Amino acid sequence: MSGEPPYPDPANPALPPGVEMYEVTLRDRQTVATIVPFASYEQVPQSLLAYLSDQLNKEIEGGDTYPMMETMSAEKFAHYWFQNFGAIMLLGSIEDIAKADAEKKDWVKACLGSFYIKPNYPGRSSHVCNAGFLVTDLARNRGVGRLMGEAYLDWAPKMGYTYSVFNLVYETNVASCRIWDALGFKRIGRVKGCGNLKSYPGRYIDALIYGRDLVGPDAEELQSEDRFDKIKFYLKYGKYPRS
Repeated sequence: MSGEPPYPDPANPALPPGVEMYEVTLRDRQTVATIVPFASYEQVPQSLLAYLSDQLNKEIEGGDTYPMMETMSAEKFAHYWFQNFGAIMLLGSIEDIAKADAEKKDWVKACLGSFYIKPNYPGRSSHVCNAGFLVTDLARNRGVGRLMGEAYLDWAPKMGYTYSVFNLVYETNVASCRIWDALGFKRIGRVKGCGNLKSYPGRYIDALIYGRDLVGPDAEELQSEDRFDKIKFYLKYGKYPRS
């Protein structure tokens, strides 16, 4: 075997070293959130799985970002989204989350988004990964997608992945394209007319294929697009925002 297989292994779920919950600060430079990694859906509260399932179903029914047309039950969603690895962004600090009662949590307010990481190909090419992202209704336009993208780039190589591919990003999904362009992804392909989207009846929409090195000399160093805002924050408050 030429290299170690990526993990977590669904048959033996465990988080690799360096993949642990950490705090981030949203675009307003005040609101603190925590990104929590999960090696298995069994570690996620059932009520949270149900809420995330509803959120994904809204995206599917919206018909503009995901290719699937059939919605999912909470059980099917759990196996789909957390089949290898998933992460959830929750409002509050690590300390806040540790103290909270998960079964009494109002996920509409507390859950900001989620993403998964999995191999894009089987077997000998399983070191190339893919990911899916979901920002919840009340968390839009707060920088959540960008922060989850940064976490993805931090964690994926620690799981053994060397390259990332996003197979299908509709070019009309401007917010998503903007994030991947800013995070150093390259547009490595185009699938012409592959999207029959609800908002564009009577025409087919092209999709972009994004790729990015995760390790090695060609892996670009991650730089926050908000670095100047962080300096402004420091000048105003005498400290840098948590992230």
